[in-house]
Amino acid sequence: MTFVLSRRMRYLLLSLTIGSLAALTGTVYQAKRTAADQAAFPPPGRMISAKGVNLHLYCLGSGSPTLVLEAGLGENVLSWYPVHAKLAQTMRVCAYDRPGLGWSDPIAAAIQPEAVAENLQALLHNAGIAPPFVLVGHSRGGIYVRAFYHRFPEQTQGIVLVDSTHEQSPMHQYPYAAWDYRKQALQILFAEPLSWLGIVRMLGIADADRRPSPLPAEILVAKTAIQNRTDTAHAVVNEIAVMRQGLDPTTPPPGSLGNLPLLVLTAGNLVDPDIVAREAARAGKDVETEKVLAEIQQAEQDDLARLSSHSWHIIVNNSGHFIMQDQADAFVAAVREFVLDMPLVN
Repeated sequence: MTFVLSRRMRYLLLSLTIGSLAALTGTVYQAKRTAADQAAFPPPGRMISAKGVNLHLYCLGSGSPTLVLEAGLGENVLSWYPVHAKLAQTMRVCAYDRPGLGWSDPIAAAIQPEAVAENLQALLHNAGIAPPFVLVGHSRGGIYVRAFYHRFPEQTQGIVLVDSTHEQSPMHQYPYAAWDYRKQALQILFAEPLSWLGIVRMLGIADADRRPSPLPAEILVAKTAIQNRTDTAHAVVNEIAVMRQGLDPTTPPPGSLGNLPLLVLTAGNLVDPDIVAREAARAGKDVETEKVLAEIQQAEQDDLARLSSHSWHIIVNNSGHFIMQDQADAFVAAVREFVLDMPLVN
């Protein structure tokens, strides 16, 4: 018996064959480039097992309390490069990578802030780094360091929030930035498969130098290599999924920090209405919408500063979201003064 394929079926089979070969080629390309990147850029710190996962911990300096740096969404220890060594001139400073980010091993499931806090505590304990800790959280990291305090208050001597995310930010922002949250939903669907196929790498979507950056070229190259890992895409998707839970109107506000020493650093460029309007017009965005979002940002930062009865709030001028990069000297001076002015803990 002879089978004759229709022209449509032949085209379909040809398309499937070409698609399968392209997917295989992309997967091999991603795997080889990832292996080459791992060989070219070894971890600057040491790998410590914590709760069954190898996490990357990078400590400089000495003394007590230990300053612990918690990076923002999808970021790693290199985001602190401009300030890490400078702060370590007068104190011990430890940055680390959450699971799947930087040089840390991945985990399958998304984790809540409380679990992030427990992982961090286990990491510090297993590394032989004793409390007290002053926790520094940038962006999404601000939620994680507050979770650490609520889980381990006796180990926390103070907190620094660096343009920190507010737990209810998604709910506050959504009516004015619905499209951004729809894009997040698309990222959750497609980021990891596109990374597996090498498409994220080939298109430079995750490259660290896609926007002007004060980071040195060699740091940007290393950061790009790390961010192009499929493990990184998986971790970022997980973090975004947890962050989007803040869209729920029942999301509770940030918890009180009592009288814990608290320093809140706010990016001046993101709350100055004139700067916001000018940048919105330059980027072709709706000026009035961006001004409303800036007002929300200012209100949230003020709210965070009220979490403690022993707080300082500094608006850092001429700085975007990455204050520790845009205004490294001002950042170091403010954090150093904050730590030096703390009461001694026995």
